[in-house]
Amino acid sequence: MGGDPTDAPSEYLDIEHPWISNERKPVYRWTFPTEATDEDLAACIRARNDWVSRARYRFAWVIDLSNVTRAPATQRRAVAEHLKSCEAFSARWNAGSALVVPNAWLRGLVTAVFWVSPPKYPTELFSNASEAERWAMSRLQTAVQYTGVLPYRDRQ
Repeated sequence: MGGDPTDAPSEYLDIEHPWISNERKPVYRWTFPTEATDEDLAACIRARNDWVSRARYRFAWVIDLSNVTRAPATQRRAVAEHLKSCEAFSARWNAGSALVVPNAWLRGLVTAVFWVSPPKYPTELFSNASEAERWAMSRLQTAVQYTGVLPYRDRQ
């Protein structure tokens, strides 16, 4: 394995959902659609929960909300509850989550979710995906250097 934390040995797990790209794992990209049904969102959360139950390595996220035009309170609450349920896992393994929020309405949406479930890991908001991806990669590299824990599965 080279020095690039996106080298993907077999230990990196896929998250099986169409909204999530595993292409650059352990930097995962979660792209929300313009609108989603509650069941669509629940299916995505189930896929993430399955991954959370098995993944034990450093990772980072690029969460792209730029397409979202509607997010009912039920869905904001579901995301906040999901984040809360993953809090201990994310605090240990998440090197950082970069959120793509190119307008004030989306920044307000993120504020509402984080008000219910403040992240316990580095989080930054960006206006475009390329800046978000650079930051996520940088956070992952820094976490690996600081902790000495490689981004692949911890043997604990």
